[in-house]
Amino acid sequence: MRRHVPTIARNGTLGEAIKILLKEQVNGLIVVDDKNPSKVAGIIASRDVVSMVVPDYLEAYRMLANFEPRDMFVKRVKEVEQEPVENFMTENVHVVREDDSLMKLVTLLCEHGIQQLPVVDTNGNLTGYISRTDIKQALSDAMDDSHRTSP
Repeated sequence: MRRHVPTIARNGTLGEAIKILLKEQVNGLIVVDDKNPSKVAGIIASRDVVSMVVPDYLEAYRMLANFEPRDMFVKRVKEVEQEPVENFMTENVHVVREDDSLMKLVTLLCEHGIQQLPVVDTNGNLTGYISRTDIKQALSDAMDDSHRTSP
């Protein structure tokens, strides 16, 4: 589990989210409550941020993207950069507790196709997070351990 949790307040902007994603080199941010930053309010993934650039009409008719003007990308970014994160975040977030097993975490990630899980204490306060990268590290560690303990 990582104790340093990249977060953004739910009233933060999409532009701020992009800057934090790049600075922290992560694919998602835990969205926290404006008044209580230890409470998980949601999550925003890189794919959520990227999808905000695509206008609704292109969602239904993707082939029309070929006919959009060259500056459409920049125009759309400027249109959405000041939008609040809460408009794009996922609110129904799966969380795990500090004492949950690694197998439970892996199962949740696989079952729901998610990239990261906030970790909370018994009071529901954010204490860390687990990402797929952390799981890959745990897999490597387990392989190294099994090689060391093999006869």
